Formats: sequence, structure tokens, C-alpha cells
Amino acid sequence: MQLSFQGTTLLILGGSSEIGLAVHDLACSAGLTVYGTSGSRQGLAVLQDHAAGQARHHLHLDLYQPGSHIADALAALPQVDYVLDLAHGHLEDFMASTTDAEHYFTAHITRRQQLVRLVARDMLKRRFGRLVFASSTAAALPAPGQGFYSAAKGAAEAIYTSLGIELMSRGISTACLRLGLVDAGRGKAFVRTKSTREQLESRLITVEQASSTLFFLLSDQGRAFSSTTLTMDAGLTAHKYQ
Repeated sequence: MQLSFQGTTLLILGGSSEIGLAVHDLACSAGLTVYGTSGSRQGLAVLQDHAAGQARHHLHLDLYQPGSHIADALAALPQVDYVLDLAHGHLEDFMASTTDAEHYFTAHITRRQQLVRLVARDMLKRRFGRLVFASSTAAALPAPGQGFYSAAKGAAEAIYTSLGIELMSRGISTACLRLGLVDAGRGKAFVRTKSTREQLESRLITVEQASSTLFFLLSDQGRAFSSTTLTMDAGLTAHKYQ
């Protein structure tokens, strides 16, 4: 199937991740102008190296910084037609033990809402925009220590879904994709032992599967999935006992 795109510019939040880089390549191949973001120097270096002299762009955008930082970063961009949100920080700790919750929630809920609001306001001028949020099955079924991650993902889903409901009549649509165990990043680290990988091999989502699905959801063909949340976990959460 040949995907089509009404817009021309894609912003990938968390673009230095393995999935972000894979979507980056798909979007460039489709003729889109792509801007990838990272909140760290290491991530920006990954984006720069991945570009390898091609016409790609990257910028520093850190959700842990004040809201003015986000506004300044977005102001440096041309019009944005598509947003793929892959950004998330690492906080896995027990609810009763951590003291860093306020900082984490400010970054992943308050700052994310500010960012989405700024992008959506610009999209409204053209009456077109598509935003896709990469969520996690942990939003519904957190493992021990994933309470903060789960809460942040669930809140972000609500932000994107509500935005789509409020603005769908004005050309703005949203979708969320809950990913299960992805063979990248922390998912890959989780199955690094041979026994764990063998046990969960059939439930692993590849980077190609995740990136292709997210890219489809961004496309004109994927816009029928609107203000909704899909699950892609290879059946990992389909039943209680394995």
C-alpha cells in the first residue's frame, strides 16, 4: 500500500530513539521534511550522526526545562503538520519510596500539554494537523515500579485524545498507540537474558513493526483512527495466564 500525506513536515519528539530514527527514515523516503528532537547532548549527537549529510534537522527540546524553553524551541520551526510523540524520561521506582514524582509529572504531563497546545494552535491556522502518541500497555497494566510511568502515559493519552475530540471539526486529529514489549531500548534490556528472551520471543514487537505502524497512523490512510487508543503488543496482554 502506498501511503499518502496531505502535509509536508513531521516533528518527532524523542527522535533519537531507535523507533524515532526508523520513522525518520520512512518519512524522509516519503518526501516529508523531518525534525527530530532530543533533550540530551547524546541524543542530539545520535540525530546528527544518523543524518549523515542528508537534509534532516534536529533540535534540543527538553520537557524537564521551563515552558519558555519549549516555546522558544518550537518558534524556531516552520509549520508542523505532523507530530509523533516518543518522548519519555526514565523513572521506575515504587510509589511509596520515591521523592521525585513532582518533577517527573511536571515534565511529562504539564510540559507535554503546553507543547501540544502550542503545536495545535499553529495547526489551526491551516485547519490541518495529525498527532500520534506512542503510549505503553503499562498505562493500563503497570508492573511493580512502573506506577509513575503508567500514570504519565495515561495522562498523556487523555491529553491527546481530548485534543482530538475538541478539534476534529477543525481538521486536527489524534491517535495513541500502546506498545507492548519492544525489542529496543528498555524492552531490549528487559529481555537481555537468554531465558527471558526465549520465553517472550513470540511477544516481542520489532522496531520495524512499531515504526511502520506509527508511520501508518500518521498518514492520510491512518487518520480514520481518530481520538482513540490502539494496542500493539503481539497478544502479551490478551489473557491472564501464559
